Amino acid sequence: MSDKPESKSQPVEKQNKDSQIEQVQQNAEQAKQNKVKKVTNALVVFILASLSISIISDRIIPSTDNARVKGYVVPIKPQVSGQVVDIQVKPNQLVSEGDTLIALNPVDYEIAVQKAEQDLEIAGQNVGAQTATIASAQARLTSSVVERDNVELQTRRVLTMAEKGVISASEADKARANLARARANVQNAQADLDKANKQLGAEGEENSQIKAALLALEKAQLDLERTVVKAPTNGGVSNFSLSEGFYASAGQPIMTFVSTDSIWIEAYFRENSLGNIQPGNEVEIALDFAPGKVITGKVSSVDWGVDWGQSNQAGKLAQANNQTGWLRQTQMLPVTIEFDTADTTGLLRIGGQADVVVYTDDNTIFNILGKAWIRIVSWMSYVR
Repeated sequence: MSDKPESKSQPVEKQNKDSQIEQVQQNAEQAKQNKVKKVTNALVVFILASLSISIISDRIIPSTDNARVKGYVVPIKPQVSGQVVDIQVKPNQLVSEGDTLIALNPVDYEIAVQKAEQDLEIAGQNVGAQTATIASAQARLTSSVVERDNVELQTRRVLTMAEKGVISASEADKARANLARARANVQNAQADLDKANKQLGAEGEENSQIKAALLALEKAQLDLERTVVKAPTNGGVSNFSLSEGFYASAGQPIMTFVSTDSIWIEAYFRENSLGNIQPGNEVEIALDFAPGKVITGKVSSVDWGVDWGQSNQAGKLAQANNQTGWLRQTQMLPVTIEFDTADTTGLLRIGGQADVVVYTDDNTIFNILGKAWIRIVSWMSYVR
């Protein structure tokens, strides 16, 4: 009799345990679903917040990693030809403005200077000789004038006496001929004097012969100075392989010079990031060549446009750029950024890459985000 109640209670207990297990499983499943839902909601909120921050920061602190170091690259061309006798720089060496780069053989140009000096002396002597000629012509003119005046007096007396019949008509004719001859002599002497004056020209350095000789001397001296090729500005020399004895031709490049006096950053920003960028905005720059270092600058200008291939050759139909997808290709526009190169001596390379962030507003929160971002990127330059 006692065994029957025990057999009935066992199924009841089993059912209770099963229901408890099922309840626990349901609770666990519900908790798991709630956890997934929370994680999903958190991810959605994070994505929406990140997207919002990205959109807003793209207007307040626009940034780009598409930036390059730009500068003036000048081919060094000697202005005179000659054999290289001295090379005072090495490839990729930094030089200061006025430093000697190379020297050409000056012998031919020294001779040209000496010849020009002799020509100037000869011109002075020629001018002196012509001065004596002028003095002689002036003396002849004076003598001719005096003789003419004397002949005119005598002719008047003779003609007066001829009118009175004291002397014959032939004597009067002879007197008239002497007067005409005296007047002609005056005109000839005046012509000789004018000719001598024209040949002499102006006096002193304004004399045409003297000026020509001075110009020739100046040209010879200038060519002699140009045998020494000097650095046009502060910068560095690159891309050359010279040896003494090499013949350098005038107008032909012998090395490349990179000026460090005028260096700037050309940064390309997305078109929709340019709305608030204005000249004068503060900029921070991270150079790939100098990891961990952030330099400051400011926006110098924003270009008005870029070439997008809109020009079409005459005689052909226009071409359209095909774009696929619902997002069109982003247009990039250049922004010129200037900065103080005093703290970056030796750290700049033309064509080097950089990351740039522009602070267009005094928004403290976003500016802090921008400063943090550019410094993280700068340190990342060690590994990327």
